[in-house]
Amino acid sequence: MGRFRLLALIAPVHGRMGVRSGVLMGRSRLLALVALVALVLVAPAGWPSAQAADAGLVLEALRVLRARYVDPVEPAPLLNGALDGLRAALAAAGVATPVPPLGSDVRGLDAAFRARFDAAAAAAAGRLSRTALSYAAIRGMTAVLRDSHTGFLPPDANRERQLRQRGQPGFTGAGIVLLERAGRFYVRDVIPGGPAARAGVRRFDRIARIGAVSTGGMQVEQVAGAIRGPAGTPVTLVLDRPGRAGPLAVTLTRAPIQVPAVFAARVLPDGIGYLQFYQFSARSGREFRGALADLVRKGARAVVLDLRGNTGGYVHELAAALGALLPPGRPILRETNRGGRTEIVHTAGSPVLPAGWPVVVLVDEATASAAELLAAALREHLGAPVVGTPTGGAVEASVVLDLSDGSALSVTVQRLATGLGQRLEGVGLRPDHAVALAAADLDRGVDPQLLRALAVAAERVRPAAASRREGPPGGRTP
Repeated sequence: MGRFRLLALIAPVHGRMGVRSGVLMGRSRLLALVALVALVLVAPAGWPSAQAADAGLVLEALRVLRARYVDPVEPAPLLNGALDGLRAALAAAGVATPVPPLGSDVRGLDAAFRARFDAAAAAAAGRLSRTALSYAAIRGMTAVLRDSHTGFLPPDANRERQLRQRGQPGFTGAGIVLLERAGRFYVRDVIPGGPAARAGVRRFDRIARIGAVSTGGMQVEQVAGAIRGPAGTPVTLVLDRPGRAGPLAVTLTRAPIQVPAVFAARVLPDGIGYLQFYQFSARSGREFRGALADLVRKGARAVVLDLRGNTGGYVHELAAALGALLPPGRPILRETNRGGRTEIVHTAGSPVLPAGWPVVVLVDEATASAAELLAAALREHLGAPVVGTPTGGAVEASVVLDLSDGSALSVTVQRLATGLGQRLEGVGLRPDHAVALAAADLDRGVDPQLLRALAVAAERVRPAAASRREGPPGGRTP
């Protein structure tokens, strides 16, 4: 992670959440909200396996939290949370053994925790490894904080985070973003340039079978896991496509996936530019600025900015993106650090977007963190209407710190608010135009959220165009 701060909704590779951005979420409400989307990726062969972990790794994570977390933390509640994680892991494996809680006396806490951990490991021998127990304990410890940006990354998720944040490939799979609705699994997005795109997979295709195996009754992680595989190996997807009478079988070859920041940028009818911005990775601000400038050159008169599924990323890339949209000097972010000092981040540089251009923002439940702040800034400073469903409400700044076995902790180091002081953590952004995306819409191949956003943009383009034609009184342009 180094010196860069992250604003990213983060999730486990093999856990319940589907948005594959990096780190476990601490709040169960957000786990439920964001378990809708999954990048179908897998780490390539050749990565070294994690070293064995035990109680010492849990205590190492505790020291990291006490040293870096934005608020002061006490060790006893965190270690009792770690014991809760142990109990849950033991129960799931069918291991019946008592794990008594720790007292509040800080003296001897480490030794008492080690003794309980060792007893749990002995009882679980043959069913759960010490590494699995230590990871469960760290997840239980971070869950105590109920913080969207503080959580645990096992080694494979940490490697994924490192590569994706650098904008590098390094994962193999199909290049599909999954969306679950009513127990069915749809293609939410096709990653540009990936195997699925080359094989002709389309948005809103429903994945009925993977090979001969039906996806009925599966969870998101099971579907993603069945599609993943080593580079160069084939996988067949049986798809139900809107408007097509029968199923369609598509065989694609898995390959390394590079996820761009901008998925799409094009000018639609009525001069409305559509820009789908997917993540705040390295150099994404530059990519975003270039895509926006291209829309202006091609004659767009308004922008629909699609932030659905964008779970955030680097703080400085957020500032760069907003610098392309807003005049300099606008407050876009308030950062409060561990000592309670608050600093305000302002836009800098020259915007690409012409003054007075209508902007409409598309969001959903998987829009989080830096993407929420981007949408909020556009509403605060441009009056940009927001269309879709309430956002994830996961808005803090964190750093990712490696642990000794190759795993890592994401640790919240700053509390964040919008430029005008609105806190979004745990609340999210409420759309001005609430529009859901239901299974029936997907089956028909219709995107009602995008249609509403385009209609709102068109309504705003017409008065602006009429005003430009009329000009100021006297018919002269200053």
